[in-house]
Amino acid sequence: MADLESLIKYRKHIVDEKQRVLSQLYREAEQIEQRKRDILDQIEKEKAFAAKESGSAVATALAAYLDSARKDIARLDVMLQKMEKRIADAQEDMRAAFAEQKKIEIVQRERLAEEEAEIKKKEGEAFDEIAIEGFRRRQEEEETS
Repeated sequence: MADLESLIKYRKHIVDEKQRVLSQLYREAEQIEQRKRDILDQIEKEKAFAAKESGSAVATALAAYLDSARKDIARLDVMLQKMEKRIADAQEDMRAAFAEQKKIEIVQRERLAEEEAEIKKKEGEAFDEIAIEGFRRRQEEEETS
């Protein structure tokens, strides 16, 4: 039976790569969420500034800023939705790769157990043969004496 250690190492490498991709996707999603939080914080600051100031120019500028910020938030929300789909796909890929790795590890473990059982069986047969041979010799010695 073939040794599966190299295949197991290869599968572990694939799982590691998929984990790296997944962690990168999580980092990208976190960056998008951080940009969204920054925009929301900036909106609050602009509203607070506009509340202190008076005048139509400030109100007009605030309205234009709020409209732009809402569009940016909507764009970031779409990006987050796409990112969540990519993350879910990457998680599924990683699960599948991990399951494949575990299957191969189980097959390897079973093969090793079978080989061990075969070795023990052969050893047992060899010991039985030695015991039988010893018994025959004693029988022959007793008959000749």
